[in-house]
Amino acid sequence: MTIYSAANLKGWEAYTIAHEPISALHLMERAAHAATRWILAQQYLAREFVVFCGPGNNGADGLAIARLLHEAGKLVQVFLLQANDQHTEEYDANLHRLTQLPVNIKPIATADGLPVMSDDQLVIDALFGIGVNRPLTGLADALVQHLNQQPAFTISIDMPAGLPADEPLLGNAIMAQVTLTFQSPKLALFMAENDIYCGKWQVLDIGLLPQFAPAQNANNHWIKANSPWLALKTYRKHANKTMLGHALISAGSYEKLGAAVMSAASCLRSGCGLLTVAMPAGTFSTLQTLLPEAMCINQEEAAEERLLTAAKIGAVGIGPGWTTGDAHAGFLEDMMVAAAVPLVIDATALFHLAANLNLLHLRPPGTDTILTPHTGEFARLFGATANGFERQALALEMAKTYNTIIVLKGAYTQVITPGGQCYFNSTGNPGMAKGGSGDVLTGIITGLLAQRYPPELACILGVYVHGLAGDIAAQKFSQQGMKAMDTVASLPKAWKRLAK
Repeated sequence: MTIYSAANLKGWEAYTIAHEPISALHLMERAAHAATRWILAQQYLAREFVVFCGPGNNGADGLAIARLLHEAGKLVQVFLLQANDQHTEEYDANLHRLTQLPVNIKPIATADGLPVMSDDQLVIDALFGIGVNRPLTGLADALVQHLNQQPAFTISIDMPAGLPADEPLLGNAIMAQVTLTFQSPKLALFMAENDIYCGKWQVLDIGLLPQFAPAQNANNHWIKANSPWLALKTYRKHANKTMLGHALISAGSYEKLGAAVMSAASCLRSGCGLLTVAMPAGTFSTLQTLLPEAMCINQEEAAEERLLTAAKIGAVGIGPGWTTGDAHAGFLEDMMVAAAVPLVIDATALFHLAANLNLLHLRPPGTDTILTPHTGEFARLFGATANGFERQALALEMAKTYNTIIVLKGAYTQVITPGGQCYFNSTGNPGMAKGGSGDVLTGIITGLLAQRYPPELACILGVYVHGLAGDIAAQKFSQQGMKAMDTVASLPKAWKRLAK
């Protein structure tokens, strides 16, 4: 699913109005029905719905929703923000329809005596939607601040009032518990700093024509089930372990052998035919006891190009459980040159890379490099950023500069390509915020690369199935009770779901 900008969404609506054809008022009615159906399906126990409407088309949506809630037998009260005297035709039409019903409608013309909400009321924010591109001021700002101090549950329509769809927030915005956004998710919904404003969000299909092609580039994507990027390879009848690829993972230290176990286990659960794990001398028995399918090699030998070639290694993952000492720093330098195959750099390997980013230029021509930092590791690599928008922009720049794929881990892990595309993942849950989850992801991506999945697809598929396995684990163990190895154990069920 493409993540459209506010400008592109307006263009999509105009395209649908012209080519379906449908009037703007009827399209708005379609959106209001979608929002009302969702609200009613939740069976909220609120005694009364209180709808706050701005003067534009988002306010018109709110007026239509208020009417539909009343027709569904709900007690509804409506407040109209008198920010200016300019209303859209759709606003006036929906206000006229609502005034024909016994619904209490009150204007808000000053900041004196703003309505006080109770915790058994449900607020519907239909003040501004995606139309905001500057900080709120005056009465609108005062109303938003007032509503944020009320105990009522709040649902925002399309976007929380005051929160821009495509830019960082500069002022105040509604702090909603739920955001119902139309047709396409908005980029702001994916940024961590906006979670306090968006709450849980849901995309509602309002039937915009799929043939629309945006005039502006749409380079952000949301990876959902049934996405074409999630297609799995099929096993041939006469497949053998060599055909399924040989992966090498360099992981673990005397203090952190678990990282090697977790990354190796997830790699084996991702379909590669052979796996060699480069570990410290004297630690092989730990891995071979827990994962007898894996082979072991001394870390000091693993970066030798002749060994990589002789074993026909198809992909390499490095860094989980490494130390910050000189030995692993040297191993990274050797591997950057020796691994003429896709290379996944994670964890402590990123720590060493941050000291010398020019190592990325040592990669053999035509080979792919994948970096998998969390936000702290990203800042160490490329510098601090003020918000998620800046971080994404910097990641896009660095991916192009160093010709790398950056897997920026978080609640909506981003796969950012040198070609300027960004893919946001839709799976996963807070229960995965545990030590070892990143090691598991490294193993999955390395295993897919060994099977000759194209690097971009291996990363997209890897982060999706990683999150899906985490969701399956949470269902079984709870978010609080799950751990990283539970995600590994859930990978087979995750692959089965994708294969359907």
